[in-house]
Amino acid sequence: MIMQILAFPSVRRSLFVTLLLLFICCPARARRKDVVIMNNGDHFTGEVKRLQNGLLMVETDYVTGPIALDWNQVESVQSTATFQIVLNNGKRIVGKFEKVSSDKAKEQDFLIHEANEEVEVPSRSIAKIDAQKPTFWRQLQGAIDFGYSFTSGNSQSTFNADTSAAYRTAAWEAATSFDSTFGGQSGGSKTNREDLQSTFAKFLNRNSYVLALSDFLHSSQQDLTLRTTLGGAYGRYLKRTTNSNFSWLGGIVYIHESFDTIAGQPTNQNMEAVVGLQYNLVRFNFGEFDSQVLTFPGLTDAGRVRVTTNNSLTIKLRNNFHLAFTFWDNFDSRPPTTAKRNELGLSTGIGWSF
Repeated sequence: MIMQILAFPSVRRSLFVTLLLLFICCPARARRKDVVIMNNGDHFTGEVKRLQNGLLMVETDYVTGPIALDWNQVESVQSTATFQIVLNNGKRIVGKFEKVSSDKAKEQDFLIHEANEEVEVPSRSIAKIDAQKPTFWRQLQGAIDFGYSFTSGNSQSTFNADTSAAYRTAAWEAATSFDSTFGGQSGGSKTNREDLQSTFAKFLNRNSYVLALSDFLHSSQQDLTLRTTLGGAYGRYLKRTTNSNFSWLGGIVYIHESFDTIAGQPTNQNMEAVVGLQYNLVRFNFGEFDSQVLTFPGLTDAGRVRVTTNNSLTIKLRNNFHLAFTFWDNFDSRPPTTAKRNELGLSTGIGWSF
């Protein structure tokens, strides 16, 4: 019966107009009236989104995109929202907070209102603040980068695309990334590389965590059709401040490899240890540097060692856009006889963070 009614064009037009009017007339979600006061007296009214890497992100009605404020220059904050708060010592708290003037509170100028208690700490001991979002999609954070280069002299072109996303709670964090690079030259061979990574970290007490990881890599330069890596590790933050993180991890992984050639290729299934370092640094109003180095000594294939590194520098532009510079390297001490032991790349592009 309903389908028969909707079959009339006039009814469909009326229904469309009604829905359109309802959409237009629906009031927009009211923005919170959080207040941020700077040391020089400037006031900002809007929504406090997060504190990360020394930057307090605030969205207002009169500026397109979030405003990044230097946390060291913030005198006070008043907000009614619930946040996930991480201290430099690794403690994680969910609750509301307020920052008061250091002249009034002396050292303990940051007050956290938990469900059953209140915690007072110095604001310099705050490593990260994330707003507790009501939906899964609004809680996601990540970036999308694209780059392209062309040289007319030898008709060589290169295209790269990088995407990443992370979902964080007070107890755990899930992240994934996909990197793809294609290169070609007129009359020459073409190269391609794709790498899909996923991690799941469960935070333990203070600065420790356990990590489940997976990686799927294809590389034409190393004759690698697919390398699947699955495993787990234990990690710990060696140093954590408002604008930097430094951690190590160690564990065991299982790898399964298939190559384009059968000439002198390694065993297709192996167990390897993994030892790595991760570092993150942000400079206010400039950008961010991320670095990761992982070493995989062979366990079942003794004597074989693999080393991977991924390093990126992002320089801030306006409206969440940025310039991206990425350097990566894959080393294999025992590849197939026809493949290269070392494959490295450098890419540039422009990206957008969300």
